Amino acid sequence: MLSALDTGFQDGFLSFLDRDIGKELLRFTTAGSVDDGKSTLIGRLLHDSKAVYEDQLASVKKSKINRSGGPIDFSLLTDGLRAEREQGITIDVAYRYFSTSRRKFIIADTPGHEEYTRNMATGASTADLAVILVDATKGLLPQTRRHTHIASLLGIPNLLVAVNKLDLVDCREDVFLRLQEDFLALAERLGFPAAQCIPISALGGDNVAVRSGRMPWYAGPTLLEHLENVQIRPTADVAGL
Repeated sequence: MLSALDTGFQDGFLSFLDRDIGKELLRFTTAGSVDDGKSTLIGRLLHDSKAVYEDQLASVKKSKINRSGGPIDFSLLTDGLRAEREQGITIDVAYRYFSTSRRKFIIADTPGHEEYTRNMATGASTADLAVILVDATKGLLPQTRRHTHIASLLGIPNLLVAVNKLDLVDCREDVFLRLQEDFLALAERLGFPAAQCIPISALGGDNVAVRSGRMPWYAGPTLLEHLENVQIRPTADVAGL
């Protein structure tokens, strides 16, 4: 039996095709190590772009009491499998969509656990852009490097690193700059000389769709602005998926 989230996704996808058929499509994937915030980031993008139905949001608000409590757990909008909900991780690849006035987007939310690396490669195989998440409290981990290498092997043309959870290090610029330097060196070695870095807090929404007042030192685009404006290769529309 389909869950409310799955049913809402299928019904909404048909509306998405009709409403946004003339817009340019960007396929992107999120990647990185476990617990770096990939599903939370996608949930935040869906929420802030008004791509979440009221019943979906109500289901998430109800489910969060079974987790650690606190703010809305946006990862529940994408962690759809029961095993994922129980473990608090992503196992399978979850495809989600949203649109803005400029573009439509299809996202592949891929697992971060090492044992599900094959699933990550499958989800990323058709992406125009990879968003690699890095936890500001942990830095570049082996799985972060592995996923970046896979993105290179797959020939994904664009790479963006989102340094997440900066709110946990007091939104310090020096932490961001150090991680940016480390990642850009890795990206250049793997054939991504034009990789970009953005400081964010997926949980708080900082620099995701709205510019952060807690990081006045950052003058670049928000993550959503980057997604709306990055140059992509010509590609077939969603019917070719």
